Amino acid sequence: EKKENYRRFVQSTLDNFMMDDDVDYYEFQPTDNLHRLIVQDEAESRTLPVLSQGVEGESRCAIVFKPGKGPSELEQNYLQFDGTVAEMIRRRAAGDTFEKYRTNFSMKDAKIVQRTRVSKQQRDTEGDEEDIDARVVQDRAMDSGAAAEIAAKLRESKKGAIMFQKEVKDFLDD
Repeated sequence: EKKENYRRFVQSTLDNFMMDDDVDYYEFQPTDNLHRLIVQDEAESRTLPVLSQGVEGESRCAIVFKPGKGPSELEQNYLQFDGTVAEMIRRRAAGDTFEKYRTNFSMKDAKIVQRTRVSKQQRDTEGDEEDIDARVVQDRAMDSGAAAEIAAKLRESKKGAIMFQKEVKDFLDD
């Protein structure tokens, strides 16, 4: 009975949303998985794009968009990195293409280097050096000069993996 009442609420809400020309999306209140599935079913039956956003169990909610107003693949990547729909809409209106959230790579693009381990005895004698996970992933879309510069810095230090992570983060933030 509660499930059917919620379904009727969602149907009514979506019908009203479709008639409102001033609104491009509607964010439902945070709910559990079952209620988000009801929203998804009802939205999809009306061919409306829908996605869930937020932390499971705390603030995860369904967001429904008007046809043609849903997030692109790059915008979805932005939303996965803690962006909000309202901020996405604002940035979209300002002309942001969200290109920096492009993540075109597959395992063919990854170079995996053997993990380097420092023994406990070496660690004790060499001070506070850490185990270094030398897994390196280079995105093909990255400028080759920037990639070479990062690789050179990585080779300069046993703590290069930490430097590499910072350089990649800085590169993506530009």
